[in-house]
Amino acid sequence: MGSGACTLLVALLLGMAGPAFGQEPASSDEPPPLSNHELLKKYVWDTLGPSGAVHATLESAFDQWRDSPGAWSQDEYGYAERWASEYASAAIGSTAKYGVARLMHQDPSFVRCQCEGIKPRLGHALVAPFKARTADGRWMFSPATVVGLTAENVVPAATWYPAPHGVRSGAGHVATSVLSKMAIDVLREFIPTRFTKLH
Repeated sequence: MGSGACTLLVALLLGMAGPAFGQEPASSDEPPPLSNHELLKKYVWDTLGPSGAVHATLESAFDQWRDSPGAWSQDEYGYAERWASEYASAAIGSTAKYGVARLMHQDPSFVRCQCEGIKPRLGHALVAPFKARTADGRWMFSPATVVGLTAENVVPAATWYPAPHGVRSGAGHVATSVLSKMAIDVLREFIPTRFTKLH
């Protein structure tokens, strides 16, 4: 699927989920927004903890299997380049995401919808990458996650990654990353709670 098709699909899904974009009051059943200290701890854990290493390992193994990028060899040195690239990309994305969230005094963490019914829950999950909670628990538009996904794809393409079109190659991957994040949030919304605690 090309980046234009991904962008169109993201726009279509957001249009369908439009009512979920409004500023919503905090539900009494929702956990409270994370404090600055908790966000910092989550940032460090996401970036330097096991999830960052596991993410880099899985992504680089997939890229190694696909021989992407072709400029890097198929031996252990090529795998090491892919792993370091994925790990650094994720660190850049996390830094941008949590940096923007901190500047805007928002918590971009995913929280399951306290609503009932498939359509409201699906709408909540589809717009989750574009929303965050304020200190008082209100949901509002936030660019934090999208900024993080953009930085994660554009910075490497513009610097060390052997992308054929530089920043344009990275920008083309942003729509795919946003679509992937939306799909992950849909899974997190509908997978039973006992499995989401493993993440």
